[in-house]
This record gives sequence, structure tokens and C-alpha cells, in this order.
Amino acid sequence: MFNLNECVESLNKQIKKIESLKFRPAYNPKYKIWRESTTEILSKCFNQKYVDMFRESGPRAKATNPEHRYKLFLENLAEKEALLTGFIEEKMEFKNGNIISVSTITSLNDYDFHPMIKNVSDKLFKDGHYSQAVEEAFKRVIKEVKIIYQNITGVTLDGDPLMNKAFGCTNQTPVIKFNNLETDADKDEQTGIMCLFKGIVGIRNKKTNDNVIISDPNRAIEYLGLGSLLIRLLEIRIQ
Repeated sequence: MFNLNECVESLNKQIKKIESLKFRPAYNPKYKIWRESTTEILSKCFNQKYVDMFRESGPRAKATNPEHRYKLFLENLAEKEALLTGFIEEKMEFKNGNIISVSTITSLNDYDFHPMIKNVSDKLFKDGHYSQAVEEAFKRVIKEVKIIYQNITGVTLDGDPLMNKAFGCTNQTPVIKFNNLETDADKDEQTGIMCLFKGIVGIRNKKTNDNVIISDPNRAIEYLGLGSLLIRLLEIRIQ
């Protein structure tokens, strides 16, 4: 995944190459290499919609002779150049405007994750070990719940049983509360938060047992954001 500057610089380089392609035979090997490398850059800067738009651009007419084929080739280059220029302009709007693109976040330092999450996941994430970064973050959240629960009850639990006992409010008073549980809405909130904690147990177990690989840094960031949220929720619990 490229950051903003890398995207703009790479696409500008591809645009500059178009001029030399105009003096080569229509749809020659150099053009095909340029097209595929540009597509690869777009896939690292934008979502699939933009990649498809670039791939599908160009005239739809069929060439009737070599001269016509070359004319269509030039039209194809012109349309692709216009698209790339438009893509760059749109990318720059994220920089100059108030819109934040999650897809440009490529380091934990770009987002204020909880220090506990950074401590266990930062280096793993920066080294590209996204699955391990997520696993360690979730293990840290679960460990924090275990510590709080054990300090209050003197009992050691793990996994789903821990989350049920720590947060459950059905036929019991939860050990870790996020509100006073005075209304149905309060209980719904408590249950909803419990489900978030139970969710990371399930994800952790699957990653540990099935060796699940996360290759997308943005997906990893979303998981790490969940871990960060849960740690912060524990900090504002009712004591």
C-alpha cells in the first residue's frame, strides 16, 4: 500500500511515459508492460473501482486497418492519461481537504492507538507481520480482562467463560460494568460490549488454531483499532 506522496509520484511517472508510447506501434509490448505496471500502482493507491475504470477505458470500436488501429491506440492513451490525471487530482483532495482516507494509514504512528496496543503490536505491524500484530493485541486485551477479573474475584478464567462472567448481566451482576444497569437500554449496552470482547476471543482462537494470515494492512489496522477501543472501555468502567 502506497502513501499519498508515493501514489502521486508513481502515477506522474507513468503519465510521463505516455508520450514515448505514442511513437511506438499500436499496443506494443512496451505499452502492455506500462499498462500492467500502472494497474499495479492503482491497486496500491485506490480501491478496485478505480482499477476497473482504468482497465476498461479506451475506445470500443474495432480497428478496420492498421491506420485505424493506430488511431484507436492514440485515443486509448489519451483517455488513460486523462483518467490518471483525474485520479491524482482526487488523491490530492484528500490531502488538501478535510476528508480522511483510511486507506492511506500505513503505520500505527498515524493513529492514536492505546499504548498497550502499540507496545505489543507496533514493531510486528511495521515489519509486515499483520496477523501476529492482531493476535498479540487481542491477547493483550484478554490479559487485561483476566487481571481485572482476578483482582476483584480471586478467580482465574480465560476465553468465553471469562467474558461471560466478567461482563454478563443476565441472571447475574457483572464483575466489570460500563453503566449502572438501571434500564433495559443500559443492559443492552452492557451486553453489546460483552459481545465485542467475546468476538476477539473467537478471532484470537481462529488465528491461533487455523494459522489465519492477514495480508491487508488496513484490515489489520481495523482489528487493532478494535483492540484499542476495548482497552479504553476497560479504563472507563464503573469501579
